[in-house]
Amino acid sequence: MVLKPRNIFLGIVLLLTHPFDVCSQDDAVDTFIKKNMESLRIPGLSLSIVRNNIVIKKGGYGFANLEQAVPATSKTVYEIGSMTKQFTATAIMMLMEEGKLSLDEKITIFFPEAPSAWSKITIRHLLTHTSGIQNHVAVPGYLGVFKTNLFHETFPSQKEILKLFFKLPQEFEPGETWAYDNTGYYLLGLIIEKTSGKSYWQFLDEHIFKKIGMTASRNTDTKHIVPARASGYIWADSVFQNQQALWPFVGFAAGSIISTVEDLALWDAALYTEKLVKKSSFEQMWKPAQTNNGSLAPYNSGFGWFTDDYHGHKIVQHSGGTPGFSSVIYRFPSDTLTVIILTNHADKIIDQLAIDIAGMYLPALVRPKSISDTLPATTARLKTIFSQLLQGNYNSVEFTHAMKLFLKTSTSKSLWQWFASFGKLGTFTLVDYEVKEAVTTFRFRVILGENSYLFTIRTAKNGKIAQIYFS
Repeated sequence: MVLKPRNIFLGIVLLLTHPFDVCSQDDAVDTFIKKNMESLRIPGLSLSIVRNNIVIKKGGYGFANLEQAVPATSKTVYEIGSMTKQFTATAIMMLMEEGKLSLDEKITIFFPEAPSAWSKITIRHLLTHTSGIQNHVAVPGYLGVFKTNLFHETFPSQKEILKLFFKLPQEFEPGETWAYDNTGYYLLGLIIEKTSGKSYWQFLDEHIFKKIGMTASRNTDTKHIVPARASGYIWADSVFQNQQALWPFVGFAAGSIISTVEDLALWDAALYTEKLVKKSSFEQMWKPAQTNNGSLAPYNSGFGWFTDDYHGHKIVQHSGGTPGFSSVIYRFPSDTLTVIILTNHADKIIDQLAIDIAGMYLPALVRPKSISDTLPATTARLKTIFSQLLQGNYNSVEFTHAMKLFLKTSTSKSLWQWFASFGKLGTFTLVDYEVKEAVTTFRFRVILGENSYLFTIRTAKNGKIAQIYFS
């Protein structure tokens, strides 16, 4: 039996599978989630909201599995994709605290057969996505080299994968700019194994998962029976289609953890303590990297996290996307508020959902729909540049040096192609701006296709664009 979209969405609208303490169908969060699940075509979603270290709302909406009509709950297990990176970074900090490695030692100590171009790259560069190694995931067709057979044997071997990575070009000098790099985090996983003498998964299980009670978290291997595991989907040809699970050796330390919103709430709680690493280590992880000359990097990237600031409210966050899943964790540590969302639809931007939900609990975080635009010429200029980036055609004079370098990378090219795939650029509305230390931050509500997204654009003192990212 084929589930028709109308029936699926009717189920999503009507089904709230885990009642919350405040059991009202008119609850603002429930209404908001259901509305956005329909517009974004998300089959199933699980949510956890933590305030003052207490889970104040958790549960599921829609379906974890469409074929069996299995409801999503707070115990549904999802692939969390690149949210894996924060666990990898924490593992590195654990080993650093034990004196087993230094963040500033060269990675060629661990990979002596690496090309000479890697000789200046440090562990810190890998953690902050500033190594310059090309992101293999952004190279068209590259993931096709990862294969499995009916016997669950995987190809190529780890040694052969390394040889493939050694052939990747160096897109910029280490520290010269920033470019999101799954390759770097894959390498960090290997460094954890070489340093600890344990497999990456064994290390996480013993030193993180078991330590804080994350009983549902593990790798994505489909050989294992995982209760309440969600199925992943993509919307194509006007129907939902099944997606294969991401094998552990494919995403590895860059993106192959499965988890639940309940487990991730435990993870969030641990980040306020020193159960895993010292407070000073977390502070390093949440400090945005700068380029070699001290200028803004294209993204505010720490170790396995992105950081931001909204009118004095610190934000520490990361999203994840795999062939069948999208996820996000938004932490507002100074406000002790966290929003965790896991879904089973491929690679959707759901950051704006977390931000808007946070605003329902903390009015200071509410992003206005629009403001009186006293800078219409600037808005028009930035919209033109945004449109040009979507088309893959831009004037480099508009950008800072670090941004110019970033825009030439495979990561940037694939990112803007992805944004363009959402649909035609519609309205581009200024919702907020602030000036701090000669940097002006503009925030826009942007319509792409049928949906609305929040984008931040930062300009340097000379007016050149230093950052553009969804927020």
